[in-house]
Amino acid sequence: MSQGTDKLTLLFLIALIAIWGGNYTWVKVALQDIGPWTFNAVRYGGATLLMLGVFALKGPLSAILPVKEERWPLALIGLLQAGFTTAFAALALQWIEATRVVLINYSMPIWTLPLSLLLLGERISLRAGLGAALGAAGLVLLTNPFAMTWNELTLPGVLWAFASVLSWAFGAVLYRRQKWTSGFWQQSFWQIAVTFLFMTPFALALETGRSVNPTPSLLLVIAYNMIVPTVVGFWCWSQALSRVSATTASQFLLLSPVFGMVQNHFVLGEPLGAWIGAAAACIILGAFVSLRSAPATRSART
Repeated sequence: MSQGTDKLTLLFLIALIAIWGGNYTWVKVALQDIGPWTFNAVRYGGATLLMLGVFALKGPLSAILPVKEERWPLALIGLLQAGFTTAFAALALQWIEATRVVLINYSMPIWTLPLSLLLLGERISLRAGLGAALGAAGLVLLTNPFAMTWNELTLPGVLWAFASVLSWAFGAVLYRRQKWTSGFWQQSFWQIAVTFLFMTPFALALETGRSVNPTPSLLLVIAYNMIVPTVVGFWCWSQALSRVSATTASQFLLLSPVFGMVQNHFVLGEPLGAWIGAAAACIILGAFVSLRSAPATRSART
């Protein structure tokens, strides 16, 4: 690659670190005024409409859909990687700090190892096992009783956070099971649209009686989430993947939780203590080692 291309790739990846790693902060701010299911339904609904508008300007709307035989598999993967992942993360943010949620979520490469063994028959190398062990040690450091208080107010948050990362990992492994003929944007739109359709009935059933406080901060975060973590984030990811491998890009994105931790500290006042630092080091290093030994995969975060 040329020097100019290297700089451009770096710019896309730095943008993604801030967009995806920092969004946990803004979602936690929004959840003070809106329920998690309603927030995600509105967020993905707006993103769906925005992408429809962009495609309408470029050509026939039929071009936005993936090929017919790939729609159901991509719908399932979209629900896992976008729907369940963000829904469970939002639920976790109601109970525990955003810093713990972002660290647990970015342990995803570690969880793909046993799932790849079970579902794809892939062998786990010594390096991959070492990465998993480091990540597991980090999760123990992050959630041990000396690092956090275990009670009825924190346990649900930890469980939802682990459900979120397992959903993301499961979706990533399923994505690797076949080769796709649909384009990147067709896949992205379909997964976002399906997630919106999934979120809406849950929002209506679970949060119809829950008040929404339309504060300026809530409206700003909703608008931001409609555009930046979804449409802009996916675009930056596609541009990065056109220049470097998915494994290389994913390794660089392991800086996302570091950015998120620092932002959570300054915006939300969440502490950055020794336990958090040690846990972050183990989880990020373990994920890096795991990615170094894993096959390339194209998995995006919102």
